Amino acid sequence: MSCKETVAFFKNRAKVEEDYSRSMQKLVQTTLKTMDHSRPGGGPLNTQQAAWQRLVEVHETLASNRMKFSITLHEMSEYLNNYVKSKESVRRKLKDTEQRYQKAIEETETLLEKARSKYEVQSGEWERLLVKSGNSKTESGAPISGGGGMTSASFSHGGGAPNSMNAISKTKNVGSAVSGIFSKHKGSTQESLERMGQEAGVKAKVANEGYKRLLNQTNAMRRDFYDVQLPKILASVMGLIEEVDQFLKFSLGKYAYTYESAVLADAITLKPIDTSGEGAAAPVGMVEMVGGIDTKTDLDAYLQITARSGGRINRSSIPYKEYEMSTRARLYANPRPIFGVPLDVQLSRDKHPVPMILAKCADAVEAFGLQNEGIYRQSGQSSQVNKLRNEFDLDAEHVDLRSNAYVGDINTITSVLKMYLRELPGGLVPPSQRTAMLSFFPAGEPDNVPPEMTAYSHGDDELEMAQKVSGLAEAIRNMPVPNRNTVAYLFAHLDKVQAFQEFNMMNSENLGIVFGPTIAPPGNSPADAAVDIRRSTKLVRFILDNRRAIFEAI
Repeated sequence: MSCKETVAFFKNRAKVEEDYSRSMQKLVQTTLKTMDHSRPGGGPLNTQQAAWQRLVEVHETLASNRMKFSITLHEMSEYLNNYVKSKESVRRKLKDTEQRYQKAIEETETLLEKARSKYEVQSGEWERLLVKSGNSKTESGAPISGGGGMTSASFSHGGGAPNSMNAISKTKNVGSAVSGIFSKHKGSTQESLERMGQEAGVKAKVANEGYKRLLNQTNAMRRDFYDVQLPKILASVMGLIEEVDQFLKFSLGKYAYTYESAVLADAITLKPIDTSGEGAAAPVGMVEMVGGIDTKTDLDAYLQITARSGGRINRSSIPYKEYEMSTRARLYANPRPIFGVPLDVQLSRDKHPVPMILAKCADAVEAFGLQNEGIYRQSGQSSQVNKLRNEFDLDAEHVDLRSNAYVGDINTITSVLKMYLRELPGGLVPPSQRTAMLSFFPAGEPDNVPPEMTAYSHGDDELEMAQKVSGLAEAIRNMPVPNRNTVAYLFAHLDKVQAFQEFNMMNSENLGIVFGPTIAPPGNSPADAAVDIRRSTKLVRFILDNRRAIFEAI
């Protein structure tokens, strides 16, 4: 196993021990809290509780031992890792040194090969010219002399100079190339050949000297590397390997010793060694702790404590206690709807003479809306109207229209009231009384009657007016009590509204247009709808113009 693998093992082993220690500590804390809750009075511990507490303390010591072992392993892994990094740096330096020498030798050998090739080419060219010059002299019968004072011995080196047999062999190998050269110098003189031979000899000598110099340099470098440097590098590597192996062995030995010490500490914690002298209490292990539990004594002590603190037992039945819901929750659980509910049903349920929505809306209008132009003619925002409708449908008793949320929104209040009157089952005026009241306003009667002509006790139609007043009073008197009271309350409110017509522009005629179809809705015939609306408008207008006379006659 390598040092890196050992470092990884130490790290993982430290993590295992750390997790074990933390889990044990968490278990100890949880157990101690549970024990504290089990005896809220804080009284003396019984034998079982005392044993439990000592057992938990033992586990806490075990957790502490393992945490110490984990810390030691972590320190060992860090130290070994740093050591490995330092030795790895040394190894890389040795490797780099060996590679530099190798590269230098390879570069020198490459230059040597180039010098050797150049030397062979120059020597071959000189040899070719010597042969050509000698052949020319032989053919002409001239005496043969040395080639420029140079011989083959001038090129001798460690391996010897090329001999004449090699020269002849090389001459044959060049074949056609030599023939080509000769063809170029076919007309050359003997002197020209000798001069060219001398030049080629000089070049061959220079190439030979360069080749020998590089050869000596390369051999010297190789001898220095293989005989001196490489053995040093190998010796350093072997020393490094031996040192690392010894340190790894030392680290593993330290791990073994530390592990054994941790296990031994756990063993001593579970079963302490008796080092006390004679007469001293011997330490106890976990087995002795559990063996010291006396269940009978614990039970007797518990019964005595219970008898002293329990007092007399209440044997009476436990009374039922109803859950007190909030006001809002009770409203949602038991709503008191009014929209679409018959008038007599809701008034009987709520114990009120008139609907609360009418009383509250009329009160709000009279408080801060009588001078609003177009009151009851203008409609409120649909979303706000529906919101206020839902609040009234939940419980009209708890709706506060004088709050700041509604003071500036009078049109929403008037729209909700008109919606309520429209949705009353059977209408505000029962069908029989509605027919009787509308009969006083035939379809052929003109629409635009001046107000002074609809008021009681004026003009030649005094008798007709008295009959209308008496007939309408009779019809209202015959209504059921809830309807009669509601109609009287509504017209009393509208009378106050028209009293401020100078500001709100809502006279009896305009109020009749708004409330006529609501109080006396048209019949089911679409053809008669327009006529019915005009008649109901006249009805409301007439009642408002003669309200006091009509309702005093009831």
